[in-house]
Amino acid sequence: MKNLVLVIFCLIIDVTCYSNPYRNIGHYKGYVGCYVDDGNRLLKHRISFLHGITLEKCRHHCRGFRYFGLQYRDWCLCGNHLHSPGYPQASELQCNMPCAGENSRMCGGGYRNSIYHV
Repeated sequence: MKNLVLVIFCLIIDVTCYSNPYRNIGHYKGYVGCYVDDGNRLLKHRISFLHGITLEKCRHHCRGFRYFGLQYRDWCLCGNHLHSPGYPQASELQCNMPCAGENSRMCGGGYRNSIYHV
């Protein structure tokens, strides 16, 4: 019931769903947001399947880049450019798949990236 109320609220006032209140504290330090993706890729460099992915595994994999994204439980994407009209920020509710190696963290979703600063 609580989730249904949140979804309805987000449909009415969708700005609330685009921000993560935990962005700059503890577990979510460096979090930018949930972003839409497609086969052409928002973050185009070093796209890798990392078995048992965690935030730190992906961050390490993407050192030297500005951003990294966690997608679909096991994917790590790296890149230097984030903002593009074709890849808007999405609702936090769409980045709803737990990371394979870190169940307490969301690793994006189907063509949805949980984006962090490297």
